[in-house]
Amino acid sequence: MTTELVKILETIVQAINNNFSFEDVEKFIKIDNKFNKTTVAAAYSWIYEKRLRELYRKKELQPKPSESLRILSNDEVTAIGLQNYNYILHFYNIGMLNNNDFELIIDHVKMFPDDERNTDNINLLILSVFLDLEKISTPGSRYMLYSSDTIN
Repeated sequence: MTTELVKILETIVQAINNNFSFEDVEKFIKIDNKFNKTTVAAAYSWIYEKRLRELYRKKELQPKPSESLRILSNDEVTAIGLQNYNYILHFYNIGMLNNNDFELIIDHVKMFPDDERNTDNINLLILSVFLDLEKISTPGSRYMLYSSDTIN
């Protein structure tokens, strides 16, 4: 399920980067019959909330987040694994992760035991970037849906 959610997020972010509308993405997903419609709608809302949080943070009087990507040393790449590094870097390159998200995920992966450094755990970290409840939210937004809520 985690891998499916990350795949949905990846598909949507790539579509947004290519200026596709929600309807176009929904048609594409329907044609492939890959994903549940409500899951796609929820993923869109996570991306929207994340981008709003990032814009909100830029306007605050906090120190500016780094705009440059830190290149890992050979020892760091070896420690997390080249395949894992390339996997995380892919999501950074498509715009799904910003610099701070990238750093956070790399730091967490480096703390994992060797046998726990796999794509499933990295997918959980990627989802945590979108669902992190401790991050600042925009006024009036909320992260959890109630049973009475409906998704259009």
